[in-house]
Amino acid sequence: MPEFDVAGFIRQLEADGPPPDPRPGLDTASLVRADPTLASVAITDVDVPGPHGDVPVRLYSDRSRAATSALVWIHGGGFVGGDLDMPEAHWVSLLIASRGIPVASVDYHKALHGTRYPVPLDDVSAAWHWITGAARPLGAHITGFHIGGASAGANLATAVTQRLRDEVLPLPLSLILAYPLLHASLPPLSEGLTAALASNPPPVNFTPTVVEAFNANYIGEAAASARYAFPGDIELHDLPPVRIVNAEADEMRASGELFARQLAAAGVDVECVTQTGAQHGFLDEPNHPGAIDTIEGWLAFLNEVP
Repeated sequence: MPEFDVAGFIRQLEADGPPPDPRPGLDTASLVRADPTLASVAITDVDVPGPHGDVPVRLYSDRSRAATSALVWIHGGGFVGGDLDMPEAHWVSLLIASRGIPVASVDYHKALHGTRYPVPLDDVSAAWHWITGAARPLGAHITGFHIGGASAGANLATAVTQRLRDEVLPLPLSLILAYPLLHASLPPLSEGLTAALASNPPPVNFTPTVVEAFNANYIGEAAASARYAFPGDIELHDLPPVRIVNAEADEMRASGELFARQLAAAGVDVECVTQTGAQHGFLDEPNHPGAIDTIEGWLAFLNEVP
């Protein structure tokens, strides 16, 4: 299989915008028909002021359920793609909110047309401060907030947490990450990961060259000052509990696994699991067995965190 053309992919996004998702059944009505329990969730779109312009945020809550904590959730997309309508953002948020934990799903400016680090991180930081601040859009009864994300969104969620730590500001209750990309360079693949990729080849090979191309596009000329661009490459002390779910057949599993080892060495409470049979982005597939399993596991964890 030829290596994925990152530069060509980015040029196409800049020229034509994101292509429509051809998969049926991803709109809210279809998702509710497939799972009627989602119908209890109220959805509100808001624009949050940020240092680089408004940040789109979508709020999900089931007012019939008592909740004291909420989740701030960030989708992935290689820092260049994704939006609040993709299942990794919308369906995941609907499902979690329908089970009793309100969600604020956060979008961000993409690393396109000259936009680079730290703009996406600043966007998510601004959204975090608004969601957890005096506005309390998810309800005054919410007293604690978790943060999490998938792929590039996992990177941004972790970086926001590190920035809060360094600014001596209140931290999230926990950090939940799906198939995260946390290092500037892809760590070496284990024998088990290499074997999983061979038996279950993914549609896109995230080789070291591909990962570094996405990362280089994200940081642009800011490499020397991009402290929070790659959370696995800076200090990891004094972070809240972290739960990581990797996909079995996904090169980025190497980053998630290394990050878990680094967190443990730094004394952080961390659990890292591998979703058997899954490939990168499996949370973007509504009702994927691995996605359901992952979310149910997170719900159990989020409900236990004091």
